[in-house]
Amino acid sequence: MNLINSNPNPTSISQIFTNRKARILNLVFCFLILGCGGLETNSFQFCDNFNEPLDCTEPKTEKDVIYLDQKLFKKVNPSFEDFGNFLYFTARETPGFRLVLSKPYNGLGKETFRSGYVAYLKYGNSSERMEGNLFQNSIVVSFHYLGALLKEEFRHKGIEKSPFRLEDLGPISLEYKVMVPGMEPITKQRVVELRWK
Repeated sequence: MNLINSNPNPTSISQIFTNRKARILNLVFCFLILGCGGLETNSFQFCDNFNEPLDCTEPKTEKDVIYLDQKLFKKVNPSFEDFGNFLYFTARETPGFRLVLSKPYNGLGKETFRSGYVAYLKYGNSSERMEGNLFQNSIVVSFHYLGALLKEEFRHKGIEKSPFRLEDLGPISLEYKVMVPGMEPITKQRVVELRWK
């Protein structure tokens, strides 16, 4: 009996090549797309305050009501600019977020990552680079003073010296835009409503 078949079955050879191609494609997909460690995910969380290890101590949602202490707003006949100063200096409202990366500094060097990272907060036609940025291996937090952003938009609209009433402000639509080295830009929307308590 001859173990070597001089007339191999063409169907079985094509099946072997088809199976081999499928395995190779699966490996390429695994290494290029998934990194063979599972799909990389990054966790974005709205957060307005953090502790030293960068845990979120004041989690927020896409739609929040923030209560302000009216007794602390002591201006007589306040303007929109006065209210912006109140938010900045007294209430110290700081919309922010916490981002957990899938790997430390997205696999880049710490300085390369930090120099390429930037986050913006936008309200109306005013966009400002977020003032506070803190980094720890795989955690990034950013925040910005709401009063500074609102004052810029009040100037842009020409209402900064106009009489202020909280009821006239309405919901504040914020847009977060985050540029993280090694990732596609992140854009998130959040609506904040300010009320007196």
